[in-house]
Amino acid sequence: MQETGARVRILDDSIARKIAAGEVIERPQAVVRELIDNSLDAGAGHVEVALVDGGNTSIRVVDDGAGMDLADLELCTRSHATSKIRSAEDLLSIATLGFRGEALSSIAAVSRLSITSCRDGVAGTLAVEGGHPEPVRRSSGRDGTAVEVGELFYNLPARKRFLKRPQTEGSLCQAVFRDKALGFPGVEFRFSTNGELRSFLPPAGRIERITAAYPESTEPALLHELHGSGDGFSFSLVACEPSGFRRDRKQIQLFVNSRRVWEYALIQAIEYAYSDYLHGGLHPVAYLFLDVDPSQVDVNVHPAKREVRFRNLSDIHRRVVETLKHYLGSFDLHSRSQRDATQPLAGWPDSGAESVYESQTGRARPQVAAYDLDRVLDLHASRSVLRGVTVGEATGPALSGRTPEAVSTYRYLGQVMKLFLVVELGESLFLVDQHAAHERIIYDRLRAGCEGQELLFPVNLDLDRDQIDVINRNREELERLGIGIEHQDGVHEIVRAPSGIDLGAEELAVMLIE
Repeated sequence: MQETGARVRILDDSIARKIAAGEVIERPQAVVRELIDNSLDAGAGHVEVALVDGGNTSIRVVDDGAGMDLADLELCTRSHATSKIRSAEDLLSIATLGFRGEALSSIAAVSRLSITSCRDGVAGTLAVEGGHPEPVRRSSGRDGTAVEVGELFYNLPARKRFLKRPQTEGSLCQAVFRDKALGFPGVEFRFSTNGELRSFLPPAGRIERITAAYPESTEPALLHELHGSGDGFSFSLVACEPSGFRRDRKQIQLFVNSRRVWEYALIQAIEYAYSDYLHGGLHPVAYLFLDVDPSQVDVNVHPAKREVRFRNLSDIHRRVVETLKHYLGSFDLHSRSQRDATQPLAGWPDSGAESVYESQTGRARPQVAAYDLDRVLDLHASRSVLRGVTVGEATGPALSGRTPEAVSTYRYLGQVMKLFLVVELGESLFLVDQHAAHERIIYDRLRAGCEGQELLFPVNLDLDRDQIDVINRNREELERLGIGIEHQDGVHEIVRAPSGIDLGAEELAVMLIE
């Protein structure tokens, strides 16, 4: 029987380092992220980032932090070399941005790296090519560190081929730069590419830093800074007035202990607080800066440290919602200008439309406005009109119970596609989604408060402890809405439901549980 050699082999160190580096450093933006983290952990008051070709050719990060002495320089690019933690217990209360000791080692394995650092007047330079360091040599400089990463992935062509155009990589790097700048408003930041200064952010307050980082999309006058706290946490929340909405979630940003993170529950908390004002694909502008006791949060769950775990997430969620709702309570639901309802509908015939309309009506063609339910409801007496409209198969005027003002203001023209109501108002024409209008009417009635109607047969609720806590905290609000819930013989049951609302008790039970 012929013996065969073992198929399992131990990888060469250089191959293993490249594989490990690829998990930490996937593109230039990861280099920028890790180097800025090191600068901020070193207590820098000034951080400068300079790119060449979007970071594909060169990335240079300079700071005025504590710096490293010659002994630190010699060790800093070795695997798992870090000054941030000393023992396994330190992982339970991480207070720095970096801590794993992988960044410089990974960068050194896939680039031509040069580090010049000075501490207490003693400066040195370390050069590393493809993971192979040269001896540290003395140099001159002032306290701080300058790191230059050249020809990223020069020895890993498979990864280099997948890099994007310099403009794309540069934009990703600038996004990381902004994230770090927002988390540390007291630090001065500079960002340049190909020798051109693209962003200069001097030390500032939170609102000033946000508007400087996003000058094209955030109106300073609409931003307000709120504060809240709880057991083991506090936060600063820069929130925009409801009129400053967006059509994406890019301006909902979360920072935990100055680190930009993604946490769906907290994004949901912000959107929920704004839900009375923004709906139909609109999203708020809000920046949550959360300071949490390091022992209450785990940041060691994601390679890029973008995800964290909280011990007290439900408490934070509730406090954020309460703070935002208290702030938003000063805004009127129906008076704010939410969307522009003057844009013509796509596909409206322009050629000859004026002359045809004039010949039929004897007046100029009215401006056709896109469907905007909120604006229709905001206009004078619109809710009275919508409540009087007979929806269904009607194809002609079907208004009843209108006020004199509504009769003189609105003209109901009919129904389109058995879905939209066509309403004329002055020189504008509105298409109203009758189902959305009906939902909004029910919603407004609920907000105004409802009388509760006793149920002949109470509906049992199968609740867990968290759901019971939610109901107990909101019992007063539920009563205002006409919803009565009682606890008898260990069972929670709905005994009253809102009167005048087309919603069955079983549907109400499902809504409360979900």
